[in-house]
Order: sequence, then C-alpha cells, then structure tokens
Amino acid sequence: MSKFKVGDRVKILPGVAIPFVGVEGTICGVHPHAGGITTMDRHIVVFERREKRSFYSTELQHIEKVK
Repeated sequence: MSKFKVGDRVKILPGVAIPFVGVEGTICGVHPHAGGITTMDRHIVVFERREKRSFYSTELQHIEKVK
C-alpha cells in the first residue's frame, strides 16, 4: 500500500527533483509499482500553477494539515 494517497499535501524533498525542491503540491494520482515495491510507487503531484509531475515516495514529505 502506498505511503501517500490522492488529496495528500506534500513537499518535494532534496534529491533528483532539483527544480522542485521545497515546492508544495497535492497528490492527484498514485501508480503502484508492478512488483509491489512501495518505494517505487509513482505519485502524480499537481502544483499551484496546475503543472503535474511524477515523483517516487522517497522524494516526498507529508505536509501536516493545520487544524
């Protein structure tokens, strides 16, 4: 089962996704790895300007909801 689900707010962590580091977005799709390796699940993140990009779970951090 994926660490993230559609609707989760996330922040892009430092790593391969250099132009997006620190940018926040919302998960709009999850594509599980065919072999069941959850760290290899692809997560489609939509950003404020409606741009969408795909990231691995290890490149994302949950943003806690403010109550």
